[in-house]
Amino acid sequence: MMIVMQEVIVGMALIGAIFGAAIGGVINDNLGRKRATIIADVCFVAGSIIMAGAPNPYVIIMGRFLVGLGVGAASVTAPVYIAEVSPSEIRGGLVSANTLMVTGGQFLSYVVNYGLTRVLHYP
Repeated sequence: MMIVMQEVIVGMALIGAIFGAAIGGVINDNLGRKRATIIADVCFVAGSIIMAGAPNPYVIIMGRFLVGLGVGAASVTAPVYIAEVSPSEIRGGLVSANTLMVTGGQFLSYVVNYGLTRVLHYP
């Protein structure tokens, strides 16, 4: 049962990101890029506060879902906003840099996680 709960907690951010990305375009079109970014930020903050004060795993799951919504909405909004506000001469480079930083950060987090599993693994 404990392993299943851990899997649900980890996976809930991804499920939230799917929904956030799906509705992110609609939010962008209806409210604009700045407001969509603020909404994603509010999801990040609210989810983080909920997880920090969670009394049980079910509340953590709710917080992870909110953070996932923010991740999904931000992943749709940020490249579009960068492309809209940047000068045309450097637009492609800035959007590419955003993508590189996001994927590079994901890779770095996996490397650190791998290193920690080796350090903290007891035979």
